[in-house]
Amino acid sequence: MASTPKVSVCIPIFNGAGYIRGALDSVFQQKYQDFEVVIVDNCSTDQTEALVAELSSQSEKICFFRNEQNIGLAGNLDKCLEYARGDYIKYLCVDDLLLPGCLEQMVVELDTHPEVSLVCGGRLGINESGRAFSLQRYSSRKEIIPGHEAITRCLYGRNYIGEPSAVMFRKSDVLEGFRDDLPQVMDMELWFRLLETGKLMSIESPLCSVRFHDAQMTRKNIKAGSLVDDNIRVFLEYSVKSYIDVSPWLVIRHKLLMTYRVWISRRYITHEKSSLVLKMFGIPYLYPFMPVISLILVIYRKIAVRDRV
Repeated sequence: MASTPKVSVCIPIFNGAGYIRGALDSVFQQKYQDFEVVIVDNCSTDQTEALVAELSSQSEKICFFRNEQNIGLAGNLDKCLEYARGDYIKYLCVDDLLLPGCLEQMVVELDTHPEVSLVCGGRLGINESGRAFSLQRYSSRKEIIPGHEAITRCLYGRNYIGEPSAVMFRKSDVLEGFRDDLPQVMDMELWFRLLETGKLMSIESPLCSVRFHDAQMTRKNIKAGSLVDDNIRVFLEYSVKSYIDVSPWLVIRHKLLMTYRVWISRRYITHEKSSLVLKMFGIPYLYPFMPVISLILVIYRKIAVRDRV
């Protein structure tokens, strides 16, 4: 490519041969075309390399790189950033999809609002076959949120901003990449660093689809205990920041969520660890009721998204 693109669509990939065509199709079908596609293969053992090489020959927009050794997810996300030439970074996990208008809408917001350091859109949850079953978003309306406010909300709640596929940001704003010591929340922690010096633009309409399946990294992280460990580590690091403004409700919500996280991880962490985490960060007397609370949450989510998907 002779000219420098405005956007780098970065696709980190490992054994993603079954998804890469769909991901690329969703990019090339965008109305906005001032982009490059940076694909970095993290030593796949399936047909990824051959397939991407074939697809790369069909478009000069595709730039394909392969690591000499597997450097982990955080390392591969950083490699994408290193190879990217665009001013704006748009990650796309290989099993996810961009929805129509994604690039155009996000670029407009970054072009229009220099004070915004991170743009996020709504994301549809889809199953293995691509059927949508949920809708998640930071806000039900389009708005600009002060960065410190967004950090506080996510820190005492969860990652309302979304996965890498749900955001866009300026390459120049990233001083350090993803942290490999936070496998479960490495994306949210980077969003925090971006938002410490800028604002969040939330677009309410869904701009990407995030696929849920058995091979997802989240499931592996739960089994490794990272769901609990990572949330505690980030909470301890950021809750002491001077800009954090906490209400009693936020404290209660955080304790509820930590109790729920311990319950989800119950098969993979020791009883001693569960007891200690519940005592320090959760609500021990609510733990026995987590099966009922979990069922209520599942029913609520199904009802809540029924009319929105």
